[in-house]
Amino acid sequence: MIDHTMPIDQIPIGKFSHLTRLSKKALHCYDQKGLLVPVAKDLCSGYRYYAIAQIDRAVRIRALAGLGFSLDEVGAVLDALDQGDTRVVAGLMQMRRRAVRQEIDRLHGVERVLSSADPLKELFKMSLTEWTIKEVAPLRVVSTREKGAYAEVTGPMIEKLCREVALPENRNAMVKVTGTVISICHAGDENGSDCDVEVALPVAGAVTVRDPAIEVRVLPGCRVLSTLYQGPHENLPLAHRQVREYLAAHSLHQTGPEREIYLNDPAETAAADLMTEIQYPVRE
Repeated sequence: MIDHTMPIDQIPIGKFSHLTRLSKKALHCYDQKGLLVPVAKDLCSGYRYYAIAQIDRAVRIRALAGLGFSLDEVGAVLDALDQGDTRVVAGLMQMRRRAVRQEIDRLHGVERVLSSADPLKELFKMSLTEWTIKEVAPLRVVSTREKGAYAEVTGPMIEKLCREVALPENRNAMVKVTGTVISICHAGDENGSDCDVEVALPVAGAVTVRDPAIEVRVLPGCRVLSTLYQGPHENLPLAHRQVREYLAAHSLHQTGPEREIYLNDPAETAAADLMTEIQYPVRE
């Protein structure tokens, strides 16, 4: 039985759910994440009680989630607000805006394909040019590595590296980004759903790394087959198929994990105009 004699400033979860328009399931989730922890819990029933002052925080969580922030990002925004760190808040908002811009561009691309005379032909259209074999010099980078679906892990990994490079100590040390984002597929299945992916960002200067999942290292130099792909990132698997066919046709043997170098920003470039250099370390 719920105790209706609790202090006046304590609101039972059912009433709090109604006041904040957050489901009980969501409130349980926010409790587990440490985003919105009840001020009291009934030891016998486990029933949760919230304070009146927590309504504001609940409303902020709901609003931020509505903007598409993940729960971890919501927590980062709230922490920054609590600390009065407007710079961090602005950075997180800008990061979310870029993600929204990418999704808008993706949907525009979907609309363009569906509106074309031959949607399937338009969908798989691509351009591979500037085939060459060249020597690639060693490259100093900050990098991070994860396993998972290629399309799902690369974006968050890029954001993680950008945040690390933007740390105050790195800005003070005049750390510079000297190139564009690189991804390296160390292992993976054909459909990209189970990959071992490294994302790297070329840098110069005395880099400070706080995140243990990030390291400063040198990508080894090597001889590569290089080609320039133009088109949406979703069609990169088709480009890799053509590269592998080229390897076989020219008796070239792959000697290391392939690399993708993203030459322009999806947040600022239409999907059809994205340029990616594909590199395969090779020997004849």
